[in-house]
Amino acid sequence: MIYNLNYSIGLNYNNFQTKKPIIDSIAKWRATENFIGLAGSAIYKTGKEVYTADLNIRYNGYKYGILDTGISIVDTGIVLNNTIINIKPTITTFLKNNRFKARVGVDLTLDAHKQTKFYIYPIAELKYSLLNDMFIPYVGLKGGLKQNTYKSISTENEFVLTNIVMKNENTVIDAFFGLKGTLSKRISFNASASFASVKNKMLFITDTLYSLRNKFNVVFDNGNITTIEGSISYQLVEKLKIDAIGRYYSYAMSKNIYAWNLPQLQVITRAHYNLYDHFIFNLDLNFEGGRYGLVYAKEEDTKVENNQIAKKLGLISDINLSVEYRYNKRISAFIQGNNLVGQRYKRWYNTPVQGIQVMGGITFRF
Repeated sequence: MIYNLNYSIGLNYNNFQTKKPIIDSIAKWRATENFIGLAGSAIYKTGKEVYTADLNIRYNGYKYGILDTGISIVDTGIVLNNTIINIKPTITTFLKNNRFKARVGVDLTLDAHKQTKFYIYPIAELKYSLLNDMFIPYVGLKGGLKQNTYKSISTENEFVLTNIVMKNENTVIDAFFGLKGTLSKRISFNASASFASVKNKMLFITDTLYSLRNKFNVVFDNGNITTIEGSISYQLVEKLKIDAIGRYYSYAMSKNIYAWNLPQLQVITRAHYNLYDHFIFNLDLNFEGGRYGLVYAKEEDTKVENNQIAKKLGLISDINLSVEYRYNKRISAFIQGNNLVGQRYKRWYNTPVQGIQVMGGITFRF
């Protein structure tokens, strides 16, 4: 019998700040954030079983302005200390000459935010390989707590306000099933569906209180989210790889008639080509449709339901191409073109993106 123990420990720290106001008297009225993360994992193998234990501690301290003071009637200081601790013990077993794989466990999560709460999420997945991995059906249950930070939120939407109240996204349960496999030595596929119950799903809405320009605030809602996804991949050794992914989303929110600014349909195509290990080509195509934004007055392409006015947003069609020349392992040069079709689409309501963008540079590694 073979015994094998492996472990890993990682530490992460990040400091994030928004731009300092020009006026010195309100210099502290900006968003500052400190994140500290500790991740540990231990894996013990014995026979056909694998025992895993993961420990994650994530602390995020967000501050805007000075607590219990304000620079206006509606603009007051915010301090949010957000800690998530979760332990995930799992057992994985392999049977039928490793064709059958079963993984079960729990995710024990402590959420110390405005209130301290404790959650138990299931971890369960079954897979079975048919015809030498040609078809692999799978089914499972999962859940989890996502920590929203100002850095992650502003990376997703750079127009978000600096004074926002954040909540952690709680996926109570996510049931999924699918079929993946290989059609040939070079072609693989995956088709899946998932049904999730989510609390505190974050949505972006146009702000009408704090700013006169196009800024966005966040609201949180509970709902059920269905995702249907299909993908196919082609890979020729390390030379050429092509991925095509299609996703359909259905949102049934509790308070909002739509999941604001989120797509119902998404199609992604990625191509990577390596020419003689010197020229690297990357092509990305992204198409999104079925998005709606919350507006506050009737206009073209709007509909009213439950006292909410929804405006249908246009189709996103984004094409990006990059070329990299690697002189050696340490020196390379690149040129990248974004939004090559030059579409001034609105990723967020009333905020059109830049047209064609071209950038280039040289990289050095020491």
